[in-house]
Amino acid sequence: MNRRLFIQTAALSIAVLAVLPSVVMAEERRRGGSAAAAAPVLVDPKESGAKAVNYVHSIKDIKDNALKTERNGVKFEAQNCTNCVFYTKDQETTAGGKKAAPCQMPFAKGKLVAAEGWCSTWAKKG
Repeated sequence: MNRRLFIQTAALSIAVLAVLPSVVMAEERRRGGSAAAAAPVLVDPKESGAKAVNYVHSIKDIKDNALKTERNGVKFEAQNCTNCVFYTKDQETTAGGKKAAPCQMPFAKGKLVAAEGWCSTWAKKG
C-alpha cells in the first residue's frame, strides 16, 4: 500500500467514525426511542448491593427488628423511599407496577427504587 492510498483510507475511516454516531441516533429516533428508553427496571432486592443495604420494595417486608429504628426523629413505620433524601421524586415513574424513581445510592445505579421501598441508608429529606 502506498502512502497516498493509506492517507485516503485513514481520512475516510475517520470521517465514517465521526458520522456514524449521528446516523445511529437518527435511526433510533426514527424507530421511536432507544434501548436506554426501554421500560424502567426496579432494583432487585436479591442483588448483592441491595442486600448490603437491606433494600426492600415495601417497608412491610423488613423482618429484622434491629433495623426498625427511629431515624432523624422519624418513626420506622413512616420511613420509605419517597421521603428519603436520596430518592429523586421529580423523575418518578412506574416500574413493575409500582411507583418508583431513581435513587442516588450506588446499589441503585441505572435502576429505580419503589416509592414504598426502604433501605438502611434511609435519611430524612430536608
